[in-house]
Amino acid sequence: MRMLELAAIAAALTLAGAAHAQVSGNPAPPPPPPPPEMHGPDDRVTDFNRMQNDVAGRAAGPTRSLRPVPVSPEDVTPGSEVRDSKGVVIGSIERVGMGFAVVASPGGRIEVEFASLAKNNKGLLINMPKAKFDAIVSGKPAH
Repeated sequence: MRMLELAAIAAALTLAGAAHAQVSGNPAPPPPPPPPEMHGPDDRVTDFNRMQNDVAGRAAGPTRSLRPVPVSPEDVTPGSEVRDSKGVVIGSIERVGMGFAVVASPGGRIEVEFASLAKNNKGLLINMPKAKFDAIVSGKPAH
């Protein structure tokens, strides 16, 4: 009889533990992420118009910004100094073409697209160090 009581107690504890494990088990999985935003043809036109307005909103002339900002074609004028990414003068604008400018330095000349130029409060900038610019102009690989 004693054996039967011990078996009943063991069974009760085992069932209670299993029931407890079910109640305090892992929490429910998190909800799935929202589906990606879908763009239709109308959104592409809106995005293009917003981009066009951003580009058209570039103001010509000097800026007070320390950070480089895109240039407008009116900013690129013959005689303007061009600085490297660290602010060192590398040359000046010799002439301006349709969408490009010729930058002349003591080592030679190179055509640069307007998209490769920027401006800050010091004037026109090109995003490369002077050593790399000089290597390109001279035709020698930069070290």
